[in-house]
Amino acid sequence: MDLHSLALSILVLYIVVDPVGNIPLFMAVTSRIGEGARRRVLSLSVVVASLILAFFALVGVEFFAYFGVGLGDFMVASGLVLAAFSLLYLLRPYEAPVSEGVEVAVVPLAVPYLSGPASISYVLVLSNQYGKVFALVVIVAVAALTYLTLSASRYVMKALGVIGIRVVEKIMLVVSVAIGVSLVRKGVALWLSEGAV
Repeated sequence: MDLHSLALSILVLYIVVDPVGNIPLFMAVTSRIGEGARRRVLSLSVVVASLILAFFALVGVEFFAYFGVGLGDFMVASGLVLAAFSLLYLLRPYEAPVSEGVEVAVVPLAVPYLSGPASISYVLVLSNQYGKVFALVVIVAVAALTYLTLSASRYVMKALGVIGIRVVEKIMLVVSVAIGVSLVRKGVALWLSEGAV
């Protein structure tokens, strides 16, 4: 297993999942529950999101391959989805969440914030390009980093403040758009090299 590719993939998926940008949401939806319940919400949301990503890592490639979708197709589609959703979140106005409590562990924390279309698309690319074991290792590593990041949400919020969090979120979203464009470019290059275009 190529450690450089592994480290880069972990970094990219971490940026796509964007736990730092999700700190205000996590703080808001758990503001009226105790510390124990907050930990349960965090654990459940990370586990559910990881299981969703693992499911697509294990069976997503075969499912789409059944319909004749190849690696180049994956890369172009995933790049478009990643860029589109990153732009959507980059340009949207901030909206305060309306739900609170343990029930938010699945929606909206696990889905769509921690395991949305962009992260699912990137996991599909990893699984197709590097294999299922590689993709699962990346998912587990990012899940651990996400848990640690959101566990320290109070400290991060105090250190950066709401404006600082928003700045970090916007930077990560810009990087996500660039990653999406890169995937599209590589997918088109693969098409051309295979004579598919």
